[in-house]
Amino acid sequence: MPLSMPDGHQPRYTDFEIAGISDETMREGGERALYGAEDGQKLQLIEALTEGGLRDIDLGSGLTEPRFLLRCLHAQHMLGRIPEDTQFVFNLTLKTWEPLSEALKIIPRDYLAKIQVSLGMVEHRQEEKLLERAHDHLTSLGVGSFRASILNAFSHEIDDKQYAFINEQVARVRALGIDLVRVNDSIGTLFPEATAVLAANLVRDNPDITFYLHSHDDRGLGLANSLASIFHGFQMVEGGVAGFGNRAGLANLEVMSQIFTERGISVAGTELDTEKLSRAASLAEEVFMVLPNVYRPVSGMLVRNENAGIVNVPDYLGVSRPVDYFLNPIGTFPTTVAQALDNAGFPERLTGDREFITAVADRLTDHMENVLYPAKRERFEELLRQVHEFYTDIVRLDAVQDAALDVLQERASDQVPAT
Repeated sequence: MPLSMPDGHQPRYTDFEIAGISDETMREGGERALYGAEDGQKLQLIEALTEGGLRDIDLGSGLTEPRFLLRCLHAQHMLGRIPEDTQFVFNLTLKTWEPLSEALKIIPRDYLAKIQVSLGMVEHRQEEKLLERAHDHLTSLGVGSFRASILNAFSHEIDDKQYAFINEQVARVRALGIDLVRVNDSIGTLFPEATAVLAANLVRDNPDITFYLHSHDDRGLGLANSLASIFHGFQMVEGGVAGFGNRAGLANLEVMSQIFTERGISVAGTELDTEKLSRAASLAEEVFMVLPNVYRPVSGMLVRNENAGIVNVPDYLGVSRPVDYFLNPIGTFPTTVAQALDNAGFPERLTGDREFITAVADRLTDHMENVLYPAKRERFEELLRQVHEFYTDIVRLDAVQDAALDVLQERASDQVPAT
């Protein structure tokens, strides 16, 4: 039976505060990076994220990441390069917790007491109490606090059975003293109306738990679902700058920051800076070697460009916004040329001379069509070829077999007796 909205539920859309934003740029950006990333650049990106106001940074979940986490903690507590109130979260799942907990031993106990470990896939091997065993072991290592992550394959609605499963897992983590729970839209199929119902019910039934949504953008609804979750009661939100995340990504944090400003939504203990988050988004593309999305909302390189020759509805409506105007052959109207010259201070005898204005427009059009376009088309086709070539050398699963055969061959060579 589908879950319904609780009786008397009142959403909130403006002028409220949430407890925090969890940044997934580093963890899921690193997981998605086809060719990895260099630790020095990753640290610069973390600094850029914190300059933009983010204070909850999720790292992990690879075997090399504890060493990078140690570097970050040194930068924070010894060098002062990262604000002291920044919370580092190390993310591990119950399928990989044993080697990762071993790798975490590189971090001194006084540092482990400062971080938080996110335990994912809490339902894995539930009958063996694996969650409880992993929690106890990590506590014995000195980990200071925990949050939990519940996986889900949502569809267009939440049914009673699925909701009961989530609450069952919430009860398990509550018994361990964990009060921060991430609900995962693991395959990106959740819809905002279902998110609203889920959030309202979970908050009503678990007032002692702080919830946030891990909302993938596979259907283009990552940001919409994230906003729906806090509109209907979730106390935190999550995403990545430039929408970084696995597959199609997660909620875009610089867009979210802009919406928060417009809606009067604040984040406890910090202040978001949309411009700095936008710069961090561009840096993330460099760090993880992702081609810039030039028309990405808020932070795209060209997103503020408007065709000066076309009647732009925002201009017509008198909406004030930062705009960089350009011309192309479609927009090169004589009236546009005349207006541009008038704005530049040309005398009326020229701006009112139709023959003169037409000659200027024709010259511009000729340059764009016969000089600029052919050159840019040739350059674009070369860039496109290079892009396809760049993204061909991806390490696929067949490489595991090839590496295994290489190792076996080397071992065989080592065992050949000397003559």
